[in-house]
Amino acid sequence: MTNEDMTPSHSKKYSIPSKRTKNDSEHVFKKASLAHKKGRLAEAGKGYLEVLRRKPDWGQVLNALGTVFLDQSRPDKAKKVFEKAADLRPPYFPAWYNLARLKQRENDHKGAISIYRAMLEKQPGIGEAWNNLGVAYREIGDQDEAISCFRRAVAFAPDMAEAWNNLGVAQDEFNMIGNASKSYRKAIEIRSDYASAHFNLGISLQKLRRFKEAEEHYNKVLETKPDDEAARFMLQSLGTSATPDAAPVEHVRRIFDRCAGTFERILVKDLEYKTPELLFDLVRPYLTEEMNVLDLGCGTGLGAQLYRPFAKRLIGLDVSSKMLEKAAEKKIYNRLKVFDILQDWGFLQKFDLIYSSDVFVYFGNLDTIIRSASSYLVYGGITAFSVESLEDNNMGYRLFPSGRYAHSRTYIQDCLRRHGLQLMEETKADIRKQSGNQVKGLLIVAKKEVCGDRILRKREDGI
Repeated sequence: MTNEDMTPSHSKKYSIPSKRTKNDSEHVFKKASLAHKKGRLAEAGKGYLEVLRRKPDWGQVLNALGTVFLDQSRPDKAKKVFEKAADLRPPYFPAWYNLARLKQRENDHKGAISIYRAMLEKQPGIGEAWNNLGVAYREIGDQDEAISCFRRAVAFAPDMAEAWNNLGVAQDEFNMIGNASKSYRKAIEIRSDYASAHFNLGISLQKLRRFKEAEEHYNKVLETKPDDEAARFMLQSLGTSATPDAAPVEHVRRIFDRCAGTFERILVKDLEYKTPELLFDLVRPYLTEEMNVLDLGCGTGLGAQLYRPFAKRLIGLDVSSKMLEKAAEKKIYNRLKVFDILQDWGFLQKFDLIYSSDVFVYFGNLDTIIRSASSYLVYGGITAFSVESLEDNNMGYRLFPSGRYAHSRTYIQDCLRRHGLQLMEETKADIRKQSGNQVKGLLIVAKKEVCGDRILRKREDGI
């Protein structure tokens, strides 16, 4: 919902006539609004407050003052004035909208949904509100409601490119790839340089194996955003240039931040994701009580409850803060931390077990990760992980058009040996589905070799 009250401002002194009439208040409000539009926030706020001293229930002014507070990074003050405007009889609907947006910014998605719903009962034709409501439903994992809201958004606001793009994302997650492509194209028709829609359309076309068309849309992204690492990486996955060592961290973060709300439902139900359980079954004979355990790339914590009975301390690391929010809801971990596993680990402890499910698929060269894992295992400690299987043992790894890497058995064995890890278990498995087909994987368990007469040691807790 566009709103003239949302533009910023700064500070200048001006005088108020002593005779205070309705026209005076309107004059002061206009001056404050102009200051707001020109970015003079202090001046605008002072003017709005002066008007409210005369007319404390003027909803438009309350809403305008709230946006000044937002522009000044004072969300608590903004919330109070938005709530006051929203409680007026009749309510001032732009304040409802801004209050709901503020709740979304604070990750109170259920609170936002309640406000949008109440607002749309009174004014159902606001496409922007339907779009934001769809985003809120996506965040709580209700994809059915999300797609319904996005459809209403484009019905009421057919020229809103963002709503068409969001509808495409929701359709993609329902595996409605053809419909998603049409929605992305509609967004691009409205805004030809819309980088997100070009990127998303490229992904959809790649799923449909229309690689040449996908390449064209990734190049469109790079025309607008030459430094976009995700678009460049997806081009590389099509074989347009040399294979990079890993997917860009921001690309991986964006994927999982976006799908955090629907991750478990889609992965477990639609893609028949089995890796956490299969990997646990393989490593189970090596588990003992009171272990220090590191879940590397923990996501939403799928499978963590299997390891909890063996863990004195269970740490979860992931590149996506949104995924960690979902993991925290399970109350399984002792600590969760946003972490890029290619960075220097620098932990204060070593671990008895480091496990990782469906994470190494975003890395081609595993040398840095395996070296770090070995360095932070106690002697005799265990690492367990999965990779997608590359049948050609003459290659170490390969990047596929899915944007994921597969690794050969020989490459994994050499990497483990190079970093003092002894292969204990290795098995082939169907780890999930992709485009209706089973993805072949390798499950690995390895042990850090004991040096001389050194024995397994447990270190102090801390990270």
